[in-house]
Amino acid sequence: MKTLDRFVLTSYIRPFLTTFLVMVLFLLMQFVWKYIDDLVGRGVEWYYIAELLFYTSATVVPMALPLAVLLSSIMTFGTLGEHNEMAAMKSSGLSLIRVMRPLIIFMLMAAAGQFLFANYVIPVANLKSQTLLRNITNKKPALNIRQGVFYTGIEGYSIKIGEKTGPDNNQLRNIFIYDHTKKMGNMKVIASEAGEMKITDNEMYLNIRLDEGHSYEDLNPSKLKDRDNYPFVKSSFDRATIRFNLSDFQSGDMRAGARKDYDMLNVRQLDDAVDSLHQSFDERRVEFEEQMTGKYSFQTAMMNADSVVSEEEPQKVTTAAIKPDILANIDPVDRQKVIQNSLRIARSNKAYYTNAAAEYLWRDKVIARHLLEWQKKFSVSFSCIVLFFIGAPLGAIIRKGGMGMPVVISVLIFIVYHVTSYSFEKLGRELVWSPFRAMWTANFILFPIGVWLTYKSATDSAIFNIESYLKPFQKISSIFAGRKKKSLEDPPAEQ
Repeated sequence: MKTLDRFVLTSYIRPFLTTFLVMVLFLLMQFVWKYIDDLVGRGVEWYYIAELLFYTSATVVPMALPLAVLLSSIMTFGTLGEHNEMAAMKSSGLSLIRVMRPLIIFMLMAAAGQFLFANYVIPVANLKSQTLLRNITNKKPALNIRQGVFYTGIEGYSIKIGEKTGPDNNQLRNIFIYDHTKKMGNMKVIASEAGEMKITDNEMYLNIRLDEGHSYEDLNPSKLKDRDNYPFVKSSFDRATIRFNLSDFQSGDMRAGARKDYDMLNVRQLDDAVDSLHQSFDERRVEFEEQMTGKYSFQTAMMNADSVVSEEEPQKVTTAAIKPDILANIDPVDRQKVIQNSLRIARSNKAYYTNAAAEYLWRDKVIARHLLEWQKKFSVSFSCIVLFFIGAPLGAIIRKGGMGMPVVISVLIFIVYHVTSYSFEKLGRELVWSPFRAMWTANFILFPIGVWLTYKSATDSAIFNIESYLKPFQKISSIFAGRKKKSLEDPPAEQ
């Protein structure tokens, strides 16, 4: 490797790794802020949370890598231009393409690595992260009974503790326990002056010992006339123990119960899934056609009364002539009943057809989601190359390094790319555009811009000089101004 190539690669890789890690961390923090309420206070072991964050950090790589490529490209070539190193390379006879050559090779390798990562790692990461997130969010909050506050974490009960004392805060006073297990409201309440709370050794049960308490329970008689008397049962006790089941608070296996979706499949699995979906769709369509055809077939056959039935000659069957007016073939007494039945059947068939159309649309969208994911694995990888050809010449043009101007420009460009790609992807989801067009249009729009910026930077054209863009308009305005001046100078002809 030549010294120049080594120098350019070293200058690029350092900011690339830094910006990539920063972008992954930033996108990971967005995930944490979004699901912070679902992750905190549920008594889940810390390693499950760490594992979830690890898999989530892998799922944000397709968004972090293109942004890191764009930002590091602008920073690297902006720094080279700011320190006049780019000018020195050009003065020695090296073109911009020659300077970019090692980075182009590096970008091709990065794009290939991005595809392999998206094809083999991200499907597994999506499967693991979504499974963990679903199991954690569905888990009940950790057992935390605070004094003076109603605790409803245990299903079927509402517990209020007036005061907690003792070395382990397990000595209780002014205890109220509302029993909702009968699903009929506050039908039973237990009150006690003092007690003790203790969790069993296997952490499966919570035992609350109650001292000197009372129990009140409203009765619901089966006879309506007895309900107006509002009967209830009151009892007192010196000591009682209530056991609560804490099995819902156990973590269990947070990795179980996974279901694969389209974003959890690689390219080969997506192809197999699309083939299966098409086959199922075709079978459903044939089944619908057969059912609708069978409902609207009309055929009348009757026996020929004049035919002679014998062993030598089979029975003759003739089809009766059907009159053009269908109702004329039916007995007048039964016509009204036939009309009503026909309307009922028609409405039923219309509803069946509407449901089938909605099902067809849903099946088409499911297939489109799989095809969009298939195209996305390639388009996101190609976007790294596209954004590099935008960032590298743009950095050479603005000649500003560091984290100031390059960050602003790269963020604006990436926002445009992300908004356009997401909007086009949404058109693909709604079946307005084909999956290929939806996933590749953003790249096809930005790639010519990158080629144009590379050409302008290689030829040292003044892109940000407004006067260069106003010259054609100035020439046109000067032509009209000269004609106007000439018309004013020439005297009008005498009549």
